[in-house]
Amino acid sequence: MQDKLHEIRVFENFREELFETGHVIVTTKVVEKSLNYFGNAHGGYLFTICDQVAGLVAISTGDYAVTLQSNINYLKAGHLSDDLKIEGLCVHNGKSTKVVDVLVTNQEEKILTRATFTMYVTGAVED
Repeated sequence: MQDKLHEIRVFENFREELFETGHVIVTTKVVEKSLNYFGNAHGGYLFTICDQVAGLVAISTGDYAVTLQSNINYLKAGHLSDDLKIEGLCVHNGKSTKVVDVLVTNQEEKILTRATFTMYVTGAVED
């Protein structure tokens, strides 16, 4: 079984493009270790980058948070060397929960994934 699984890499080459209250944009490039057996960006890879950006959005509002619930729709395949933009926007900024919408688009501005995360606030970010 071990030889049938391969390592999926996620955090190879991220760049923070925007970090403002309730709005975060990160860019990355799909690398070979981010692909599934069919040569497309692995669903777990896409989910993980969305989850990370949702957490960054929560931090941008002044709170640490963990994922309470999530929903993701895979709309188009990502491919090797695609330039991805991951954009998170806080649509509910509550005291105990945050709701964050995340879009992943490619260099042609086509939406690859659309996700919504409910984040549970665990504490305030201290300066």
